[in-house]
Amino acid sequence: MAAPYADSPGRWKTVLMKDGNAEMTWTPTPDMANPFGSVHGGIIATLIDEVTGAAVTSAIESATAPTVSLNVEYLHAIPIGGTYAAVGEIVRMGRAMAIADGRILNEEGKLFARGTCIFQIPRPK
Repeated sequence: MAAPYADSPGRWKTVLMKDGNAEMTWTPTPDMANPFGSVHGGIIATLIDEVTGAAVTSAIESATAPTVSLNVEYLHAIPIGGTYAAVGEIVRMGRAMAIADGRILNEEGKLFARGTCIFQIPRPK
């Protein structure tokens, strides 16, 4: 199954994924707009999930970790066409669960959205 918006020209790109941290760059395109012309909240939530998941998978042996919980705070509308950074970092790593925070910022460092995800850490087979 393809990742959400995998074929979109606005698809985010991974810049860093190491030691419990991840960073992605992103320029949203019109196919990601809501009826008001800014980025749809579902796209923002997906990006928060992806960047926090990348942070977690950079610190575990498994290539994936299922999302158990996702909470997003939409602080400002995200305009289409700008360039943004999505940053994720592990807050707490346990044996069974990991908590990671994610942020979406513009080039000037303004915070547009933030979120927290909880992931299940797969048990070794």
